[in-house]
Amino acid sequence: MARWAGRLGLELRDLVQSGRISPETHPRVVDLGCGRGEAAIYLAKHGFQVVGVDFSSVALNEARAAASRAGVADRCRFVKGDLTASRIPGVEGPFDVVTDLGTLDDLKGEDREAMARTIKRLSGPGSLYYLWCVHHDGNLPMNLKGILLRLNPKLVPGEEEALFGDLFKIERLPSPPPSSYFAGFLMTHR
Repeated sequence: MARWAGRLGLELRDLVQSGRISPETHPRVVDLGCGRGEAAIYLAKHGFQVVGVDFSSVALNEARAAASRAGVADRCRFVKGDLTASRIPGVEGPFDVVTDLGTLDDLKGEDREAMARTIKRLSGPGSLYYLWCVHHDGNLPMNLKGILLRLNPKLVPGEEEALFGDLFKIERLPSPPPSSYFAGFLMTHR
């Protein structure tokens, strides 16, 4: 399976089903690193207007076809773009919700900081930023999961505050739990 496949998490569904992220209060969404569009299509089915952004033409073509099959092509648009660029043509903020299901943590150094600037640029006061990521300090058990997670990029605890604390109030969601070495954050732009 391609790295950009299968990026819809239960935590995002919970946020929508609970009404914490609602098309009535936050109708415009940008999904950064959208892959095949699972999250974007899910959100469009629930009444949001969504722009998905990814660098992979293959993934974007699959996303467009899936949106058409799901009957949400009128509420779901997909754009090829570099999330580290100072501007993504066709993607103009501010958006009410920015979602990132495992893209920021794939980047390192200046690229990670550049994507953080993109997130800030695409949001505005009152916007929400949902981040799902691999999140641990590297102190992992010596089992298969620990070994595999050592090979993956990650955010180190506290890095979310360093990247976004200047503009966002940061809430770590209860799921996934810290013991899973993953994290979900819902951030509110001040």
